[in-house]
Amino acid sequence: MNPLMSRIIAAMGAGMLGQGVNIAIQLLSLPVFLHWWDLNQYGQWLMLSAMPAYLSMADVGMVSTAGNRMTMAMGRGDVLEANRVFHSATVFMALTCGGLALLSVALIWGIGLPGVTSPTERGALLCLCLGVLVSFGGGLADAMFRASHRYALGNALGTLVRLSEWMGSVVGLWWGQDLFAVALGGLLWRVAGTLLMAAWSRHQAMGLQWGLRDAHLAEVKGMAQPAMAFMLFPLANAITFQGLTLLTGHLLGPAMVAVFNTYRTLARVAVQITATLSHALWSEFSRLFGQGGAPAISGLYARSAQLGLWGSLAFSGVLYLIGPTLLDWWTHGAVPAHGELLAWLLLYAATCGAWHIPRVALMATNQHQGLAQGIVLISAAGFGLSWLLARQWQVEGVAAGMTLAEMACAMWCVLSLRKVMSPREAWA
Repeated sequence: MNPLMSRIIAAMGAGMLGQGVNIAIQLLSLPVFLHWWDLNQYGQWLMLSAMPAYLSMADVGMVSTAGNRMTMAMGRGDVLEANRVFHSATVFMALTCGGLALLSVALIWGIGLPGVTSPTERGALLCLCLGVLVSFGGGLADAMFRASHRYALGNALGTLVRLSEWMGSVVGLWWGQDLFAVALGGLLWRVAGTLLMAAWSRHQAMGLQWGLRDAHLAEVKGMAQPAMAFMLFPLANAITFQGLTLLTGHLLGPAMVAVFNTYRTLARVAVQITATLSHALWSEFSRLFGQGGAPAISGLYARSAQLGLWGSLAFSGVLYLIGPTLLDWWTHGAVPAHGELLAWLLLYAATCGAWHIPRVALMATNQHQGLAQGIVLISAAGFGLSWLLARQWQVEGVAAGMTLAEMACAMWCVLSLRKVMSPREAWA
């Protein structure tokens, strides 16, 4: 087996490991926490742990952009440029995280936040915020793994760090049985795991080194535009997912929200399978683009895009056939059958999976600025379309608007890709 295929298969394995760990944590958290807490205290924990999620956007896409540029530079054999990019991103993140840590202390302990009043709650929230900031160090380590052709190893280690953080929170729950103990346990294990990951990244790093010596302001400025564009993708997702969830609840009531989200979760199984392949290809696209530009990635892109297209169609078709049976087993009959809703959402899933690899090809090569801007506008228009259709077609109208918007996003992605590759390769 050639090295390229070996790396892709290893990366897919690491991706499946990550999904398995995430599912296990989601399934185990409820019974484990309720062993020591009641529903009210567990609900407080969930609300507190949701607050620092906004800090996860604090890197403004700099880590992803730097990882791409480092991988492309290493693909050309330019270790000096890769280190210059890495050190520049490290300085940027150190200053950003240091400033946000001070701001978090000021807001939580000085000014105060609504609903966070007791010392236990404040201490827990501060630990959770610091944990998010520490995770950026893991992102920098992952960038080093990606640039040195060890993406699968970095991904697997990142998954183990997430698992260790959860285990630390469980140890804190057992030890202290309050919010602060849980958050502190997770933070300590997150710090330990991140430090070990950073230390491991130095081995077989192909000349890449941790440090600040080669940092340049010009490098940060050069990464600013693609980095900011990365931030538009979460915005588009928020419009599509959280926005349509709120729209469904506003127009059709909370019961229909449960139905809509259950069907959407089932449909997105097909998307996750394609996503595992596309993310496994991310580093390879970056490396090949660095070696020879768009022509260098055309062969791998054409084969993988066709595989992603047919795979998403096939999985969506299978889910359409077995979906009603799965829903009845999964929900114990609590969610009624909606054949038209399932058809619309599986058409959405097939479309989403079909353009996942083209999107990653643009993102991995830092050519995604126009794509990101267009997707935000299309997502906003799709929200409006879903609102109009829902007033006549109910929940099926929400799904139809979301699906039509996803088709428009797919077409925009192909048009964006044509600017980087030839028309024939973009449509492959």
